[in-house]
Amino acid sequence: PADPAVTAAAGAETDAARKNAAALAQTLMAKTRPGTGNAYLTRKGFPGRECRMLTGTHRAGGVSWRAGDLVVPLYDDSGELVNLQLISADGRKRTLKGGQVRGTCHILEGQNQAGKRLWIAEGYATALTVHHLTGETVMVALSSVNLLSLASLARQKHPACQIVLAADRDLSGDGQKKAAAAADACEGVVALPPVFGDWNDAFTQYGGEATRKAIYDAIRPPAESPFDTMSEAEFSAMSTSEKAMRIYEHYGEALAVDANGQLLSRYENGVWKVLPPQDFARDVAGLFQRLRAPFSSGKVASVVDTLKLIIPQQEAPSRRLIGFRNGVLDTQNGTFLPHSPSHWMRTLCDVDFTPPVDGETLETHAPAFWRWLDRAAGGRAEKRDVILAALFMVLANRYDWQLFLEVTGPGGSGKSIMAE
Repeated sequence: PADPAVTAAAGAETDAARKNAAALAQTLMAKTRPGTGNAYLTRKGFPGRECRMLTGTHRAGGVSWRAGDLVVPLYDDSGELVNLQLISADGRKRTLKGGQVRGTCHILEGQNQAGKRLWIAEGYATALTVHHLTGETVMVALSSVNLLSLASLARQKHPACQIVLAADRDLSGDGQKKAAAAADACEGVVALPPVFGDWNDAFTQYGGEATRKAIYDAIRPPAESPFDTMSEAEFSAMSTSEKAMRIYEHYGEALAVDANGQLLSRYENGVWKVLPPQDFARDVAGLFQRLRAPFSSGKVASVVDTLKLIIPQQEAPSRRLIGFRNGVLDTQNGTFLPHSPSHWMRTLCDVDFTPPVDGETLETHAPAFWRWLDRAAGGRAEKRDVILAALFMVLANRYDWQLFLEVTGPGGSGKSIMAE
């Protein structure tokens, strides 16, 4: 067990550091000025936003801050100023040494949905984006580690509010996981941007109107199945095409038919999966049974055939896209995108995509693969290049090369591994 004296001393040091940081925050805030045209906010798309900026230099967190750098005051749950976040023109961010972070926030007050909906965002630019597009109140958490504490405090203060976490969509999934945990704690919902990054990234890429629509789409509750509310009489009175539309809505409008108008596919987890005809027919029959509506094999077949005439026709997947579990890589411009039905992906690599790191090599960062590659190539660099080219041809779907692969070699040289 920990020594009580040591624990008490550590607690006293923490309290002293927090008091010093709070005092420094008061001093620095007194030396700020309000103004527009902040370099950081201009880069984020808000040149006219009034904010507090430093009027002189200050050293904190190993960074020399200059006049004009952004200052974001942070308050505890009692409304006391306890810390600051400093943001430079190039986006470097620091809080005051020893200052309280957990349970603190900066609030952007809004008029729309006041008392009904409250947003929590990781960063200041994200919060400002959501506030600008919705006109609603947004709490700035500063980092994902503060989301859980802030969400719990928000629920205590606003028991009747809908709480929405405007989370970051990270390649690693870390931001999503922390936001989901915070949402569970406060019985809130998570709103993820349509791009990897944050809502400000979406705003700068797609503009205000498209991002505003994406924000409200993200918090719209899933549509109920019409079969949850329809009566047997209502369904039986419908025409065949109306029944087909209700089935399409039941599947979340995530159905498509192939170019020949025969095979149905359903969009799930980033890919369009073919639905075996007999299985789908049984599912449709199950919907009839749910309502206790009379049916026959002919009626079911008629509804399914009509459905194929209504739903979108499946397009060919783009050859430039490579699917992974967490998104798709565009090989033409090197961007990584979230999954979308419009990509028409039919298969995915069963691994997560991660961005390259500085100095990354196969030998150091994929040692198991490198050992197989070197062994299969007999240690010869030119053979390694040939094998890598063949693997790239398959991965990137380069059938336009009009080449086929012939793999030869003695037993145990790695042919089967490559085929797999």
